[in-house]
Amino acid sequence: MQAIAPRVGEELPLRPADGVPYLELTEDESRALRTLAEDVLAAAPDLPLEQRLEQLAVVAHAVPERVRATLVNFRLTGGSGGLVLSNLPIDETLAGPTPTAYTDEVTSPEARRAAALLLLLGSLLGDPVSYLSQQRGRMVLDLFPIKGHEEQQLGSSSTVNLEWHNEDAFHPLRADWIMLLGLRNHDKVPTTFASVNDVVLDEHVRERLFAEDFVILPDESHTAAFNSSTTGVGGDGRQDEAFRRIAEMNEVPRRTAVLSGDPESPFIRIDPAFMPSDLQGEAVAALDSVTKEIDANLRDVALAPGELLIVDNKRAVHGRRPFAARYDGTDRWLRRINVVADLRRAAGRRFGENGRALV
Repeated sequence: MQAIAPRVGEELPLRPADGVPYLELTEDESRALRTLAEDVLAAAPDLPLEQRLEQLAVVAHAVPERVRATLVNFRLTGGSGGLVLSNLPIDETLAGPTPTAYTDEVTSPEARRAAALLLLLGSLLGDPVSYLSQQRGRMVLDLFPIKGHEEQQLGSSSTVNLEWHNEDAFHPLRADWIMLLGLRNHDKVPTTFASVNDVVLDEHVRERLFAEDFVILPDESHTAAFNSSTTGVGGDGRQDEAFRRIAEMNEVPRRTAVLSGDPESPFIRIDPAFMPSDLQGEAVAALDSVTKEIDANLRDVALAPGELLIVDNKRAVHGRRPFAARYDGTDRWLRRINVVADLRRAAGRRFGENGRALV
């Protein structure tokens, strides 16, 4: 019997392990998604997926109805800031070894299928994008530990707590949604997650957080120096311009608010690891209050292969717990994309062969 599609506004059950709303795909839905992803890959095997984003946006309407309805619901209502889809068609044994460097070529059919799934599902939320200042504008990013990054505040770290944050909180065109798809996680390393909906603040603190008193600096993964030492840089003028903008944000930072939008259901912009401690008085106390509240509401979400965590990047934060990396091809491996709700906001700042690498 076909599963009934949820109505817009209908609440999903919470996963017992972490309390995040989730939808477990039926075997029929999973097989249908697998076929759809394989058809997309077979249609133009020599053309990268990120150069066929408009086609993928059309094909995405063939995603099983219940899955589409769940994503529409999440897009329109925001839900609790996060959503897990499970039983996606991912076979870890076919994915190949976990990469160990950003320059590793990820070419297994299963990894390519994972990329197709991400881009198809992401196209139902908005428009997948990348950033020209990060890994040469690569659309589908891989999260895995890298030797030498153990103690840095990067997705490639391992032995330290990756502090919770909004992804690219510093960027004027930060993503609306972050999509994290599990390919491998033998050690059940948790992604940390907290929704601003669960944060309780007194009125005075909320008012202070709506004031443009705060600074968020770019993280290292967007700098010219870091890219030169990892993926290399392209040397074209557009990428140089992207790095120039990043350097300018570091040298002459702009003030911003932590909370914005509807006071009853605000957006949040925060990344404590990259927020300079130059605040005074009430601003310090307000930032401390919201940080403690998020800490108190942080949940651990361990993604298994075939589990997708979608984070509303304007209503929730995420991070990662420490773990001991082996660098032997068996470490935790997630694939990730960024999705924006309104690509038109990026007019004049879209480059790359797909027109989706933002600066």
